[in-house]
Amino acid sequence: MLAQVFPLQQSRRCCNPALASFPDDTMSGENRMDTWQERWKEGRTGWQLSDVHFGLENHASKLLPKPERRILVPLCGKTVDIEWLYREGHTVVGIEGIEQPIVEFFSERNLPYTTDHLTWAKVFKTEDDRLRMYCCDIFKMDMESLGKFDAIWDRGSLVAIYEEDREKYAQMIKALLAPDFRYMISATQYTPNEGFSGPPRNIPTALLEKLFGDVCELQVLEESIRPKETLEHWGLDYFVEALLLLTPRS
Repeated sequence: MLAQVFPLQQSRRCCNPALASFPDDTMSGENRMDTWQERWKEGRTGWQLSDVHFGLENHASKLLPKPERRILVPLCGKTVDIEWLYREGHTVVGIEGIEQPIVEFFSERNLPYTTDHLTWAKVFKTEDDRLRMYCCDIFKMDMESLGKFDAIWDRGSLVAIYEEDREKYAQMIKALLAPDFRYMISATQYTPNEGFSGPPRNIPTALLEKLFGDVCELQVLEESIRPKETLEHWGLDYFVEALLLLTPRS
């Protein structure tokens, strides 16, 4: 089937606002948090999908082989995937850098919630405390407070962050994994050029092996290819969304 993917923007900025305040010595002094907050305000959020991602529809049983799992969705925006996981009976934690999509998520789904102010985040949670969304810089999360996760659904996080942050991100993710984890990643794959290099950024399978192969075994579950004729205005020869499942290395 043809995957739903991030609409490609003629921009090299990170496509998810949760990273906007993370210091980056190689970038300009632009306040990226303000930039992405403005995009949410103006509704320029094409990376958000209106339907559940095909990865969950087709492979949820591999990501969540047991009921009542605890799952992390990093850089979540207001993805409908979170509600789907919650309705399936799992405990869901989302991380997002801008408050607007979190508030919209709960209001658009008529989900009552309460808020708490932590030293490192503002947390929004359902009355049953089975769904929490933390508004914070993803690289400033309190790892001890978050605890371990049975599963991680990485649809738009790794593809969004800057290349220089990938190693740090991988170490953080690996520290959050429970012993018998499942980690599913949607990795966009193409050959970057001067006109377009993401986001979503190119995440070759070899890069995933380098970042996570020390503790994970990788399995490609599905690949979805964009027709070549639709990529002409992007200047790309191909664009693949590869869905991979990472499990504990034996």
